[in-house]
Amino acid sequence: MNKLSYLAAALLAASVSVAHAQTAPAQTPPAPAAQGDASVDKNLNKNPDNKGLQNADQKVEANEAKAAAKRAEAKEERKEERKEERKEERKKDRKEDKHERMERHEKMERPAKPEHPGR
Repeated sequence: MNKLSYLAAALLAASVSVAHAQTAPAQTPPAPAAQGDASVDKNLNKNPDNKGLQNADQKVEANEAKAAAKRAEAKEERKEERKEERKEERKKDRKEDKHERMERHEKMERPAKPEHPGR
């Protein structure tokens, strides 16, 4: 009986932890650039004449644009790589198919035609 109660307690604990893990929302921390942009904007609103904050705001925006361009370029490169891989795979499959084709059977010899006299 004692083993059965331990087993039941273990199953209950496992089911509760699984249920909790499934219902917990996935929290991702904010991106550093977004956090920096928000911080600079907040401080720029407090001190609009500050040249350093104006410069920082320009730098953050430039960095965000560069990062977006880099992500787009990397995505395009991955797309091209996948396209090339598929092309090579199809070419390889075609080569393998050529080698795996069955040989043709030899044609049977036809019986000789009888000669028709008078033709």
